[in-house]
Amino acid sequence: MSKTYDMITDSLQELISDYETTGGENLAHDTFCITLTPAKKFTAEDVKNIRARNHLTQSLLAKFLCVSKKTVEAWESGRNQPNGPSRRLLELLDNHNAVVTTSLA
Repeated sequence: MSKTYDMITDSLQELISDYETTGGENLAHDTFCITLTPAKKFTAEDVKNIRARNHLTQSLLAKFLCVSKKTVEAWESGRNQPNGPSRRLLELLDNHNAVVTTSLA
Protein backbone atom coordinates (compact mmCIF):
# COMPACT_ATOMS: atom_id res chain seq x y z
CA MET A 1 0.00 0.00 0.00
CA SER A 2 1.07 3.62 -0.32
CA LYS A 3 2.39 5.82 2.45
CA THR A 4 -0.64 8.12 2.05
CA TYR A 5 -3.05 5.19 2.35
CA ASP A 6 -1.26 4.04 5.51
CA MET A 7 -1.45 7.55 7.01
CA ILE A 8 -5.17 7.84 6.28
CA THR A 9 -5.85 4.36 7.63
CA ASP A 10 -3.89 5.07 10.82
CA SER A 11 -5.72 8.36 11.32
CA LEU A 12 -9.11 6.74 10.86
CA GLN A 13 -8.21 3.91 13.24
CA GLU A 14 -7.15 6.48 15.86
CA LEU A 15 -10.39 8.39 15.38
CA ILE A 16 -12.47 5.22 15.73
CA SER A 17 -10.54 4.22 18.84
CA ASP A 18 -11.05 7.67 20.40
CA TYR A 19 -14.73 7.55 19.56
CA GLU A 20 -15.16 4.11 21.10
CA THR A 21 -13.18 5.07 24.23
CA THR A 22 -14.95 8.36 24.91
CA GLY A 23 -18.36 7.59 23.47
CA GLY A 24 -17.85 10.44 21.04
CA GLU A 25 -17.34 13.10 23.71
CA ASN A 26 -14.14 14.36 22.10
CA LEU A 27 -15.77 14.84 18.73
CA ALA A 28 -17.62 18.07 18.06
CA HIS A 29 -21.25 17.13 17.46
CA ASP A 30 -20.25 13.62 16.35
CA THR A 31 -20.09 14.84 12.75
CA PHE A 32 -17.37 15.16 10.18
CA CYS A 33 -17.11 18.16 7.93
CA ILE A 34 -15.39 18.01 4.57
CA THR A 35 -15.09 21.17 2.53
CA LEU A 36 -15.44 20.41 -1.16
CA THR A 37 -13.75 22.65 -3.65
CA PRO A 38 -13.70 22.29 -7.42
CA ALA A 39 -10.83 20.12 -8.62
CA LYS A 40 -8.01 22.03 -10.24
CA LYS A 41 -7.74 22.01 -14.03
CA PHE A 42 -4.43 20.71 -15.36
CA THR A 43 -2.56 21.73 -18.49
CA ALA A 44 -0.49 19.35 -20.59
CA GLU A 45 2.65 20.70 -18.91
CA ASP A 46 1.12 20.22 -15.45
CA VAL A 47 0.43 16.54 -16.14
CA LYS A 48 3.96 15.99 -17.47
CA ASN A 49 5.49 17.69 -14.42
CA ILE A 50 3.37 15.75 -11.93
CA ARG A 51 4.28 12.49 -13.65
CA ALA A 52 7.98 13.37 -13.72
CA ARG A 53 8.07 14.44 -10.04
CA ASN A 54 6.53 11.12 -9.08
CA HIS A 55 8.97 9.18 -11.27
CA LEU A 56 6.15 7.53 -13.23
CA THR A 57 5.97 6.45 -16.83
CA GLN A 58 2.85 7.28 -18.82
CA SER A 59 1.80 3.65 -18.44
CA LEU A 60 2.14 3.66 -14.64
CA LEU A 61 0.32 6.97 -14.29
CA ALA A 62 -2.45 5.57 -16.49
CA LYS A 63 -2.75 2.47 -14.28
CA PHE A 64 -2.85 4.61 -11.14
CA LEU A 65 -5.60 6.81 -12.58
CA CYS A 66 -7.47 3.85 -14.17
CA VAL A 67 -7.26 5.35 -17.63
CA SER A 68 -5.50 4.20 -20.79
CA LYS A 69 -1.96 5.16 -21.70
CA LYS A 70 -3.42 6.87 -24.78
CA THR A 71 -5.50 9.07 -22.47
CA VAL A 72 -2.37 10.19 -20.60
CA GLU A 73 -0.65 10.79 -23.95
CA ALA A 74 -3.59 12.95 -25.06
CA TRP A 75 -3.43 14.99 -21.84
CA GLU A 76 0.30 15.53 -22.18
CA SER A 77 0.01 16.56 -25.82
CA GLY A 78 -2.81 19.00 -25.03
CA ARG A 79 -5.41 17.19 -27.15
CA ASN A 80 -7.56 16.52 -24.08
CA GLN A 81 -7.67 17.53 -20.42
CA PRO A 82 -8.17 15.33 -17.36
CA ASN A 83 -11.63 15.43 -15.83
CA GLY A 84 -13.58 14.07 -12.90
CA PRO A 85 -11.77 11.67 -10.58
CA SER A 86 -8.55 11.95 -12.59
CA ARG A 87 -8.34 15.66 -11.80
CA ARG A 88 -8.82 14.97 -8.09
CA LEU A 89 -6.15 12.25 -8.06
CA LEU A 90 -3.73 14.45 -10.00
CA GLU A 91 -4.40 17.15 -7.43
CA LEU A 92 -3.42 14.73 -4.64
CA LEU A 93 -0.22 13.84 -6.47
CA ASP A 94 0.49 17.52 -7.10
CA ASN A 95 -0.35 19.15 -3.77
CA HIS A 96 -0.50 16.64 -1.00
CA ASN A 97 2.70 14.64 -1.29
CA ALA A 98 0.84 11.46 -2.20
CA VAL A 99 3.20 8.63 -3.04
CA VAL A 100 2.61 6.15 -5.83
CA THR A 101 4.51 2.90 -5.64
CA THR A 102 5.25 0.91 -8.74
CA SER A 103 3.77 -2.34 -7.46
CA LEU A 104 0.60 -1.83 -9.52
CA ALA A 105 -0.52 -5.02 -11.23
